[in-house]
Order: sequence, then C-alpha cells, then structure tokens
Amino acid sequence: MTNLIPDQLLETFARNARVNDFLLDHLTDADLTLSDGRGGDTALQLLSHMASARGGWLLDIGLSPEHASELQNLAGGVNLWEWQARGPAEVRAMLTAGDRAVLKAVQAHVQAGKPFADPYAATAFPSNPAQFLSYIVIHDSHHWGQIMALLRMNGRSKERMTELEELWTLLRQ
Repeated sequence: MTNLIPDQLLETFARNARVNDFLLDHLTDADLTLSDGRGGDTALQLLSHMASARGGWLLDIGLSPEHASELQNLAGGVNLWEWQARGPAEVRAMLTAGDRAVLKAVQAHVQAGKPFADPYAATAFPSNPAQFLSYIVIHDSHHWGQIMALLRMNGRSKERMTELEELWTLLRQ
C-alpha cells in the first residue's frame, strides 16, 4: 500500500466539495422540496443523505470511528444514516465536517500504511483507504444526477437548468 495520496485525487475531492457548495448556493427552498411524487427522496433528503453517508461509513460501517465525533455531534445523537437536515445550512455544515473527517481518516490510514477496519465485511476499500475519496465523489455525483432529474421532472426552465449545469465547470477547471 502506498503512503501517498495522489494530488489529483485530493484535487478531485476538493472540487467535489465546491460542487456541493455550488448546489447549496443555487438551489432554492422550492427546489429543495421537490420529489418524484412517488415516495422518492426530496432534493434536501438526497443532499442530507450525501452528507450523512460520510459519517455513516466512518462510524457505522466502522472504517474509522475515531474520526466521526464531530459528525455525531452535528447529528445530535441521531444515527448518522438516518440524519436529515432541516435546511441547506445544516447540510453544508455536515458536508464540510464530513469531508474534513473523511480526509483525516484517509490520511491517517494511508500514512500508517494500514487498511480501514472492516468489521461488517463491507469490502471497505481494501486496496487503499484513499479509494474512499473516489467513492465519495462517485456517490455524490450519482445524487447530483438525481437532483437534476427532479428539477427537470418538476418543470424547471431550460435557463434554470443551464445555470445549474455550471456545476460541471467546477469539475473541469
């Protein structure tokens, strides 16, 4: 296992955070309440899940529980997988703290040259803990697509969608 995290992976992880901030800055309160009308998550629930999943993996899956204390505090004692934000400021706080916790956990495990704990046999990134950063980016991207689909399904204008698709510029810089 390498003791280094590639700079490009760290930059990609940082860009992922900028896209999340962009969405939180540009989604309206009305956008956040949109759902598919068939029992699926709202845009706010999807963002909450993205934020809580970081701590869920660290704590509940057991990758690195020692790095999840700030996230537990933000969740107010609620199981991290079940945490739901009441608004964008709470999502932003959980995403920011989650990214910080994930990065610290990955750096600690990579520097120590040891894999993450895997008490539940979740196949927790055995090749290299840095793969968790890739997982977060892929996971968030999946949910960005769902949010964009919700906006389209609920009649957001072409102009509005074009404005929001600027998030891709943040990834291509």
